[in-house]
Amino acid sequence: MPNAAVTDFRQLHAVVVHPRDSNGELLIRQLQRFGCRVDNLWPPVGPIGANVDVVLCLVKPETRQLASTLGDEPNAAMVAVVEQDDPGMLQLLADFTPQAVIHAPFNGPAILTNILVARNNSRYQRRLQSKISKLEETLRSVRKVERAKAILMEQRKIDEAEAYAYLRDQAMKKRLPIGVIASIVVDSNDVLAEDGDDSENESGKE
Repeated sequence: MPNAAVTDFRQLHAVVVHPRDSNGELLIRQLQRFGCRVDNLWPPVGPIGANVDVVLCLVKPETRQLASTLGDEPNAAMVAVVEQDDPGMLQLLADFTPQAVIHAPFNGPAILTNILVARNNSRYQRRLQSKISKLEETLRSVRKVERAKAILMEQRKIDEAEAYAYLRDQAMKKRLPIGVIASIVVDSNDVLAEDGDDSENESGKE
């Protein structure tokens, strides 16, 4: 297990969002000791760059904006770096939504452990988001099918089972998902409805 972790670290691209003070230098040196490729970003103006695996970001009001953009980097895990305790720090930390947190004074094992935790949490979040996206797409497809069935039932004077059978048969013939066929039915009906409204408006003007 330790060997796998070291091999993984030697392939990591890390960005340290921290001034080059004693703590910043310590973070950079430790990451380099692990074998990471390390970039330093200060002042905290984005973007962080491409193909970044982990970002160690100092929790400060001036880094909040940069931290908010990390959600657009699908592979970048964030480790929040906390150097002081004050009443506003917890709210600021909550705004950062990191995958792990390290507190000063830093040490190598804590940095290593929290980067591993952050990357595992990031992967887990991406898997959940992928499942949520698929469920949302399935729900949209189901709604389209239900609406398409209602349109077919009204237009063709058929029952629900016959409407679904029609959608299924068209999907099989055209080798498309039934949701795509349902979307075509719904969109075509919407277009015809809009054309009908336009015709009525023109007639009213005359």
